[in-house]
Amino acid sequence: MFVNEKELVEKLVLDLQDRFDTRYIVRELRGGNNIADVVYTTDIHRSNVVFDEYFNAYYYFNGIYNHKRINFDDVRISDEKVSKKFHHFLRELEELGYVKIDGNYITSIKKVDAVTKNFIAIEAKISDWRAGLEQALRYKQYANEVYVAISSEYISKVDKKLFREMNIGLMSVSKEKLKISLRAKKQKVEKLDIQYYITDRFLKQLQLVSEEW
Repeated sequence: MFVNEKELVEKLVLDLQDRFDTRYIVRELRGGNNIADVVYTTDIHRSNVVFDEYFNAYYYFNGIYNHKRINFDDVRISDEKVSKKFHHFLRELEELGYVKIDGNYITSIKKVDAVTKNFIAIEAKISDWRAGLEQALRYKQYANEVYVAISSEYISKVDKKLFREMNIGLMSVSKEKLKISLRAKKQKVEKLDIQYYITDRFLKQLQLVSEEW
C-alpha cells in the first residue's frame, strides 16, 4: 500500500490535520537520542520559547518550580559556566514576569505556562510493530499520549494486549481515513523538565514550519 515510511507519514499527517482540525504538527522531533516521526497537539497555550537549553529546564524544575522563594546558592550548580548561563536565564524569566530576583534570592511570581496540556507523539512503521512499540515507549517521558501508526494491511498482526498493557495507542493508516484501533489513555508526565524542554523544541520547530507556509 505504502512504498515507504515517508509516504505513510505524509498520509498520516494529512489525516491528523483533517480529523483533529489542527496544524500544530511537526515531523521528526528529536528528544534526546530519540526522534519521534510525528508529534502534534490541538491547542497551544504559550507561543514563546522559554527553555532553549535543557539545563535551564532542569535547574528551574528541580530547584525553583516548587518553591515560593529560594536562595540561588541552594540551586547547587557546580559548573561555573552553566551557573552564569542559568543566572542570565533567570533574568529573562524575570522580564517575562515569572520570577523576581532580589540580590541572591529568587521569588516565584507565577509558574511557567505549559506549551500544551496534551502532547501526542507517534512512531510510524509500515509493518514492524514490535520495533515501533520499543521506540514509542521512549516517548512516554515527555508525551501525554503515545501511538504507533501501522499500515492497515498489517494491523491484524499487532499484539493489542501488549499495547494495552504498555498504554500505547495504535493507529491504522490507509488510503482511506485514519482509524484509531486502540486509544492511548492520557497520562501525566512525571519529569516536567524533559516535557517542557521537548515541547519548546516542538514550538520552535513549529514556528519554522509556519514561516514556510
